[in-house]
Amino acid sequence: MTADAQVDVIVVGSGPSAVNAAYPLVEAGFTVRMLDVGNRDTTYEKLIPDAGFSELRRTDAQQYRYLLGDEFEGIGFGHTGAGAQLTPPRQYVCKDTERLQPIASQSFFPLQSLAEGGLGGAWGAGSPPFSKADLAGFPISLEDLQPHYEVVADRIGVSGARDDLMPFLGAQFAMQPAVEIDSNAEAILRRYATHRGSLNRTGLFLGHPRIAMLSRPHRGREANRYRDMDFWSDAGKSVYRPRWTLDELRAFPNFSIVSRRLVRTFEERADGDVVVHAANVDGGGTEQHRARTLVLAAGTLGTTRIVLRSLGLFDRRVPIVCNPHSYAALLDLNTLGQPVRDERHSMAQFCLVHAPEGHLRPFTVGHFYSYRSLLLFRLMKDNPLPFRESLTIMRHLAPSFGVLILQHQDHPTADKHCSLVASDVGEDRLAVSYDLSVREQAQIDAIEADIARGLRRLRCLKLKTMRPGHAASVHYAGTLPMSAKDEELTTDKHGRLHRTRAIYVADGSVFPSLPSKGLTFTMMANADRIGCHVRSTLRA
Repeated sequence: MTADAQVDVIVVGSGPSAVNAAYPLVEAGFTVRMLDVGNRDTTYEKLIPDAGFSELRRTDAQQYRYLLGDEFEGIGFGHTGAGAQLTPPRQYVCKDTERLQPIASQSFFPLQSLAEGGLGGAWGAGSPPFSKADLAGFPISLEDLQPHYEVVADRIGVSGARDDLMPFLGAQFAMQPAVEIDSNAEAILRRYATHRGSLNRTGLFLGHPRIAMLSRPHRGREANRYRDMDFWSDAGKSVYRPRWTLDELRAFPNFSIVSRRLVRTFEERADGDVVVHAANVDGGGTEQHRARTLVLAAGTLGTTRIVLRSLGLFDRRVPIVCNPHSYAALLDLNTLGQPVRDERHSMAQFCLVHAPEGHLRPFTVGHFYSYRSLLLFRLMKDNPLPFRESLTIMRHLAPSFGVLILQHQDHPTADKHCSLVASDVGEDRLAVSYDLSVREQAQIDAIEADIARGLRRLRCLKLKTMRPGHAASVHYAGTLPMSAKDEELTTDKHGRLHRTRAIYVADGSVFPSLPSKGLTFTMMANADRIGCHVRSTLRA
């Protein structure tokens, strides 16, 4: 069947990139239709009382439902891989993906999303801009992205501080004051202040993280309430979710969203139209949607499927990059046995930068989280002591316990690639092969050992390092990289797929490599940049 009349732009997806690519187009008056499956949480969102974590633990007789899940899905019996830390209220983000977006791999098991808001429904809200060093090898510069960082920071609300991390995280005018940090982070940063000079000389810098979390009310959303429920509830809307921007877009008469649609292919017709073929996932057959321009923002893996299938390039290898990911369990001796404040948020409490060669060379970024609201049972699985003794010890250590998350830089190699494999039954499978070289792993080991030495000087001891698998960072990119050369399966600096007229890619697919930073904020800024370029093209 054929859907409604032609629109100016079709945007595929509803995640961080999709809504920010759509915004400048909708604001300019162009007709924009968004196509997405759009799964939502229909079980837990209304079940969680609007109260703090400690109060709920003491008083709510129904807490087991959302803390463990009606099907105990929050316990995570298996391997700690991608998505293992998703709480039951966040697990809707990956619903249906095993069936509709199957992966074939022995080494790479990614988290994908068909939810309204995409993976942004469960992201950690880290929002560090890329620096000049981070953009080395990109056909765009920091100057190209800077105005769009500002626009997106104002649109979504980013908090941070102008501290020792400024050379690495950059200056932003549209930045709210930093959110308050908890007792662990305060104690570590106080000790850092007394040893700043010597630590900086070894290349270790600490400061407040950039987080898409409000410290002040903004665009109808509340400042963070410090209830430590950010992994469980979106009450108050302090942490940015793409759904908040989608709600703003819905208020425009020239914007529409068609949910329950899985986009499969596109084609450019001789009359200048782009035709998109989308399946109704509820069994309603296939539809055709027409537009002057198509913007693909279905997530790196989703967009790659659509492009390869549309061009008939099955079994064609394309590169893939993904930040190698480590969890380091830390014990903060500065607060051991000391009372700690109950009021806190759940996201990153401080940011660490390891930059022995300075801010003009590649550096490594880590984020420290206090652990409380993710529950002790997750730790006890990895404790060698019997459960009874382990529980007693963990209760005493928990207030001083933290996790440092490190996501290392990644570049394409011959050992990192994916391809679409056709299937006669069910959905086509995306085959992914990903392996780090001995040299890459050795470099990661050396960096982490150096960081551990610096943390010991801050009286913060590393107890154990976990590497949960190559896909665990949930940062995927590089499959359709930006390139100055007109080569097949690459994009130009504006996101246009080479050898097409009006097909644009606006998600992580276009990043040729990944620095040691979360990519979501830069994806949003780049999507806004691409949306502005499409706007200019349509006006012309």
